[in-house]
Amino acid sequence: MANTAALITWIALAGALASFVAGAVFSARTLKRGDDMRWRWLAIMAWPFAMARLKGAAGAQAARLNKTLVAFMACLTVAAAAWSAAANLYRFAR
Repeated sequence: MANTAALITWIALAGALASFVAGAVFSARTLKRGDDMRWRWLAIMAWPFAMARLKGAAGAQAARLNKTLVAFMACLTVAAAAWSAAANLYRFAR
């Protein structure tokens, strides 16, 4: 049971990494139109914090970026809960 919780943790972390990369790609595409290079690097490296800069984005692009942020946060939440369960199950198994 503890190994299953640890596996769920790693799957959720992989999902968080995938959604972070997807968010970086979507935010870079959103800022592609004429913005300077500094903002593009900010959008790629720290896209959850650059979302205020993307307020003027088209509705479909902003919605896709918001969905990516929700998926990132959900994966991190599942990973934290599974890690906690795995730690408790490993402790009780002794």
